[in-house]
Amino acid sequence: MTDQRRITTQQLVDLVLDPRDPGYEAAAARHGGTTPRHWYDDPLVAVGAVVVGFVLAIAWVHTHRGAPEAAAVHDKLVAQVRAAEGTVADLSRTEAALTNQVDRIRNAALANSGTLVRTLNRDQVLAGVTAVHGPGVEVTLAEPTVSSQPSDAARPSRGPTTTAHILMDRDVRSVANQLWSDGAEAIAVNGIRLTPTSAIRFAGDAVLVDFQPISSPYKIDAIGNSDQLITGFASSAVADKYQTLASVRGIGFRFTQVDSLSLPGSPGTALRYARVAR
Repeated sequence: MTDQRRITTQQLVDLVLDPRDPGYEAAAARHGGTTPRHWYDDPLVAVGAVVVGFVLAIAWVHTHRGAPEAAAVHDKLVAQVRAAEGTVADLSRTEAALTNQVDRIRNAALANSGTLVRTLNRDQVLAGVTAVHGPGVEVTLAEPTVSSQPSDAARPSRGPTTTAHILMDRDVRSVANQLWSDGAEAIAVNGIRLTPTSAIRFAGDAVLVDFQPISSPYKIDAIGNSDQLITGFASSAVADKYQTLASVRGIGFRFTQVDSLSLPGSPGTALRYARVAR
């Protein structure tokens, strides 16, 4: 019984210290200790290496062959965009020059009718087709920026930041409508003058003002009695709403009284009228 225990314990020690099975060692000794090699092993390795190299070479050629074409298409598109921007700028300057010329001819023709000229000038300001200058209020809404990487509580993250989409077209509209209600005489959003037919909509991730895309920060400028505008807007429910969003959601919101603002005129809009079908 004692010998059997001693053998069992020794076997356990051997199993821990040398887990190799003796049968495997015996089989390896019969085969000379190494796996037998065949005459076709080296050619197969060489053929496999050639095939892998050939595939990698083809992939490299296709990748670098398509790169110049993609770069050429990109450069062509950039050139077209810049050409279109230049054309738009030229047309805008031509439009401004023609508008000034029409105004001079009109004023000369109506020189003897001061009341009519004043009425026409007032209507053009209200229609938004004339550039205006004066005191007013500037309101700014901006999307919050959030870190794209997790941050440690003791050390702020220095990773890149992204913009969280919280503000939409209704937010820009609510601010503009409140300023109209407070007595604004002219309003522009990110430099786009609002008219009685203007529309502020949302498309994808962009806010459209008269079909022109704008992005955060949204700057709403209003010309009028600056004291009346700042007092009315500061005490409005709209201002309370965005001050709450600024503290809870982190949006940018501020409004300031400005002594001098300049708003551009809006291009004339061709009106369409419904007619009774006959």
